Amino acid sequence: MSLVIDSMPSAPTAPGSVTDSATTHLRWQLVFDGVWLARRDGRFAGMVQGLPGHPAKLTDAYGNVCGLYKTADDAKSALYALSR
Repeated sequence: MSLVIDSMPSAPTAPGSVTDSATTHLRWQLVFDGVWLARRDGRFAGMVQGLPGHPAKLTDAYGNVCGLYKTADDAKSALYALSR
């Protein structure tokens, strides 16, 4: 069993409006304790590894380490910011 969390809830848009949510929408899936995978349009977008009380490592879609963050939520936010 896995848990899927949307980082950007979908919001209604006015007819004819344009939004970049398709390029920044990330879906997070908890695959192991402390390991989260992000997907965008069904493709791997990055990974966060970190347990509560420990730094979390962010890796991008190409396997590059993007940094260590205080919490897993901080690392997830960083991936969202990188993908904008």
